[in-house]
Amino acid sequence: MAYGLIVPREVLVLPPLGCINIHGSLLPRWRGAAPIQRALLAGDTETGVTIMQMDSGLDTGPVLLQRRLAISASHTSGSSTAALSSLGASALVEALEGLAAGTLRVSPQPLEGVTYAPKIGKAEARIDWSRDALEIERQIRAFNPWPVAENRAGR
Repeated sequence: MAYGLIVPREVLVLPPLGCINIHGSLLPRWRGAAPIQRALLAGDTETGVTIMQMDSGLDTGPVLLQRRLAISASHTSGSSTAALSSLGASALVEALEGLAAGTLRVSPQPLEGVTYAPKIGKAEARIDWSRDALEIERQIRAFNPWPVAENRAGR
């Protein structure tokens, strides 16, 4: 989880059951570095974790297991990360047990609904007060605790 690089194919084929990843979204939505913040910024009402078989793409491997989490108006990226970490840990144990027992059904990710969650930059946290209040509220929650939404210079 959160490795940040594409794992070489030579490494992916080493383990007998392949390499497994915990991703903080319901793939294929929000592939990439900042799925939790992007879900909050977009106003998603639901997120979750995906336990996936890794392949040579960016969060493109087959899905082993998904668990959902409702996003409330009080969720920040910090509180969402904490909730998803706990959910992901139990989902990982469940997936590993299913893999070992041969009872887990592997599903390719759907081609529809793919979105990308690029890395967050500090400049994105600057509040533009001319934007809609709901967008500003989402920005404040998405960038809490980092990089922290802040007043734009000159305002």
